[in-house]
Amino acid sequence: MQDAPAQQPVTAAFDDLAAAYDRFRTGYAPELYEALFDYGLATGARVLDVATGTGLVAAELVARGCTVVGLDPSEPMLARARLRVPGATFVTGRAERLPFAGRTFDAAVCAQAFHWFEREAALAEMIRVVRPGGVVAVWWKSLMRGDTVRLLRQEAEKAAGVEPLPELMASGFDEFEHSPLLDRRLRVIPWIVRTRVGEFLGYETSRARPSALYGARAGAYLASLNERLGDPAGPLSLSYVHLLYLGRVPEAR
Repeated sequence: MQDAPAQQPVTAAFDDLAAAYDRFRTGYAPELYEALFDYGLATGARVLDVATGTGLVAAELVARGCTVVGLDPSEPMLARARLRVPGATFVTGRAERLPFAGRTFDAAVCAQAFHWFEREAALAEMIRVVRPGGVVAVWWKSLMRGDTVRLLRQEAEKAAGVEPLPELMASGFDEFEHSPLLDRRLRVIPWIVRTRVGEFLGYETSRARPSALYGARAGAYLASLNERLGDPAGPLSLSYVHLLYLGRVPEAR
């Protein structure tokens, strides 16, 4: 299992990034939510959104008729989530120790955050709080290999003298494969996002991993990337892929 960073530094990093996260994060493809509902998530379901951040996923689920509880360790993130999604409930907590009784939810989801956790413990907690037959979904979104912006990121890293960020889940998601979840599936969902250079550069400022791993060179990386991307008002096309892991909670556990 991949070691998770110490919880306090991670929480502090996200505290500092809350404003940029709220302003520049684009969320996830409509097709991803369609896949969730095709798999069994239903209108009216009570859903736990683990590592909800500023409530991007919570907002989409509430709009689709779900009752959502969002959980995050960062209070500045949750303050923005409460403004974004007044129809949801938000609580402070950690993925590895969820403050809920067993079988409380019809589903539990987690977007773009599991690499920060003690993954085996967090997945076990998600399973614990979902009723038998309920859905557990975990996903990541990243730029496709060969995407022009991804290649420019790599050039900017080299120019700034920083090591390239490790691939998210490069070694797979063994904890999911070895879990008691039934009907396990992996959906690969592409998504093209059209934006502006300035918006994407803003997004880059919201990323915790570069801030944490580049240290004092983070500013040099952003400057180098800005130079390569050009006019902030210029159009930009991003080719993303989502990895969506789906499973059902067994009856006996």
